[in-house]
Amino acid sequence: MLKIAIMAYDNCLQSGISGILDLFTLANWENKRLHPEQKAAFCRAEVITLDGEPVTSFNRQPVTANTKFEDCQDIDLLIVPGMMGRPEKLLEQKELAQWIAEQHKRGVVIASACSGAFLLAAAGILKGRQATTHWQLADRFRQRFPRVHLQIDRLLVDGDDYLTAGGTGAHFDLALHLIEKYGSKPLAAACARMMLIDGSRRDQAPFVKFQGCRDHGDEAILKIQQWLDRYYREKVSVRVMAKRAGLNERTFLRRFKKATGEAPLEYLQRMRVEKAKQLLLKTDQGLEKITSSVGYVDLSSFRRLFRQIVGVSPTIYRQRFGS
Repeated sequence: MLKIAIMAYDNCLQSGISGILDLFTLANWENKRLHPEQKAAFCRAEVITLDGEPVTSFNRQPVTANTKFEDCQDIDLLIVPGMMGRPEKLLEQKELAQWIAEQHKRGVVIASACSGAFLLAAAGILKGRQATTHWQLADRFRQRFPRVHLQIDRLLVDGDDYLTAGGTGAHFDLALHLIEKYGSKPLAAACARMMLIDGSRRDQAPFVKFQGCRDHGDEAILKIQQWLDRYYREKVSVRVMAKRAGLNERTFLRRFKKATGEAPLEYLQRMRVEKAKQLLLKTDQGLEKITSSVGYVDLSSFRRLFRQIVGVSPTIYRQRFGS
């Protein structure tokens, strides 16, 4: 039987706890239906808090605990839900990251949803490894944990001994993935059908709004970002940007990547695609006109680039997210 602990703390998302509990409870029910010969339940899930006392969730409702950290030793999987608000407040609770690190060293698999990835990074689990979190938190995450390879377009990253899931509703995707990982694909599919959840989602790219990190303190790079805001439609090269920044190309490339998390031309591509997304949603312009208005000539190449960055074609993006 899979033994699961779900960590609760002040200002956590209650849905990130109750939703996961509902899915794992449903998994026990469906597993019994699929395998009536099995006597043991598929899993046992319990809620834990630092001292075993209730905490107050984001919606100001109390979350009661089954036990405290100290008494929770025999587990296979620890799930860390997300919170609303500034993740820096979460990191002030150093006991949480410390306990997560201790459990990981004991061989417990650690999984997070949304901003819970900040605690996994603070625990040292993600250093030098891939991870994801909510796309709006990407810049803060990169600045605080530069040695983590953030894959913000992905909805889910499974590193075997750890897992991270993206946005605030991604706890359902995380739970379904865990049910498939530790149970079976038919069990996860049965739960997805019962809860009307699309279990095939694997990225959050269509929801990501590219803003470009600007709170980095590098004035030379900020100057180029502001220049690109006006001239992103023009033919732009690294040489031109480096010259305008007053830096040699090698230094410019290094500093731009450090400040923004993107290479200069990748940054420009994402900026142009973001402008195209806005035009797709706010105007009825044809794709050919939109393509040229954001600085591209070849329509087929732009279609490929758009799909590569956003995860869907321009037409599907407009149909899905347009008013």
